[in-house]
Amino acid sequence: MSSEVITQAASSDQYSAFAAMVREYVEWCRERYSADAWMVDAAFSHQALDEELQTLSFSYGPPNGRTFLAAHGDEMLGCIAYRRLSDTICEMKRLFVRGSGQGRGTARRLCMAAIDAARSDGYTLMRLDTASRLTEAIALYRSIGFRDCPAYNMYPDALMPHIVFMEMPLVTGTTSPS
Repeated sequence: MSSEVITQAASSDQYSAFAAMVREYVEWCRERYSADAWMVDAAFSHQALDEELQTLSFSYGPPNGRTFLAAHGDEMLGCIAYRRLSDTICEMKRLFVRGSGQGRGTARRLCMAAIDAARSDGYTLMRLDTASRLTEAIALYRSIGFRDCPAYNMYPDALMPHIVFMEMPLVTGTTSPS
């Protein structure tokens, strides 16, 4: 068995693999939160996910962002991306690791690949939002250095109590804007 490899998406096949992982993530969310399906559907509908999946290389490809895939041999394990919010701020999006990649540090390595690339691209702050029930993800983000911040993106009123907003300075010695 070969070791896990994280690569930056560049080809249409890699962006297609990313789209497939994002669709799998949505289905995973629907299964995990089947009692609150309205919440999952409202969040992804608000984010215009279907449209996003048609323009991944534009939204999450240079110069607007970057997309990373983790694989172990021929098995795709996970994905992550970030996109530009402003000249200095980017947003981490679409972190997902399949069950076969969990417990191996894959999510942390994906996060670090995105953070390192964002730093290299000159961003000084990375933001993210996630569902309050994704406690494992929130714990990971906090362990990396993300901290809660005020909402920087508005969701429908019914969703706002269920969304956690976080940010992390990417330059040592900077403070986060509030």
